[in-house]
Amino acid sequence: MKRFYDSTLIEAYLGQTKFETTIRSLQEHLFVAQYKKGEFIAAPSQKEHLFQIIIHGTVNIYFIRDDGSLYSLANSRKDDLLGEMEIFPHQPNNVYAEANDDVICLALSIEASK
Repeated sequence: MKRFYDSTLIEAYLGQTKFETTIRSLQEHLFVAQYKKGEFIAAPSQKEHLFQIIIHGTVNIYFIRDDGSLYSLANSRKDDLLGEMEIFPHQPNNVYAEANDDVICLALSIEASK
């Protein structure tokens, strides 16, 4: 993941999401997260929990069962939210979000934004 903190870039991506008016007040905490195809956007091993809004690209969200098999939960795209379950304690620890192609999100750290 690459992070960009350029306010002009953040402003441009804010204008591309249906959540613009809702998250504008959090603009000082936002950054742009860029993922390459195959990168994990969310995984149980990640230490920093992010709330993200997909601006471009698609994301495969899946669950890994105890026997190691994959169970697809969703294919997310523009304006879908990632990381909302991180707000609550006791979330499942075997759910992954992986970039299907190059993905751009508006993101904020849940912990730093409390």
